[in-house]
Amino acid sequence: MPKQLLFFSSFIDRLNDRFGVFASWLVLIAVLVSTANALIRYGFNVSSNGWLEAQWYLFAGMVMFGAATTFRLNEHVRVDVLYALYPNKVRLWLDFWGGIVFFLPVTIIIGYYSWEFFITSVIQNETSSNPGGLIRWPVRGAITLGFFLLTLQGLSEIIKRYAAIIGVIKIDPKYERPLQ
Repeated sequence: MPKQLLFFSSFIDRLNDRFGVFASWLVLIAVLVSTANALIRYGFNVSSNGWLEAQWYLFAGMVMFGAATTFRLNEHVRVDVLYALYPNKVRLWLDFWGGIVFFLPVTIIIGYYSWEFFITSVIQNETSSNPGGLIRWPVRGAITLGFFLLTLQGLSEIIKRYAAIIGVIKIDPKYERPLQ
């Protein structure tokens, strides 16, 4: 396996880690905006659609920019019945082929259609139908960028799984099982 692929994988991991840190800051900002919004609304009986929409824009950013890092850390939601029962080598193969057959096609398709959605929103200068609402293209762009980052992380994980399968690197494919 060429070292350039592992270098590319490492670059993707570092890139997505930066977006993950950005997403974690968006959590703090969203909490502050939500708190201020509630205090102003109930304390002064004043409300703003723009600030309400800003809350869900921030939430969209948290999810879309944090998804790739969550995937890299193997902290994403998993629905598996048998995965935990398999030996590590089988898990690596399942992750490798699952990434190629399912993960990449889904993220590429969603990213492609979200790009069209984003471009249409930019061209039309789409805004909220609510009075005082925000423009919509930034949140549409966050969806596109988020799926692009998720696709890149999928490629990185496939590269790392293959490198582990052939013995170039070591990966522990286990994940922490949820409390039941």
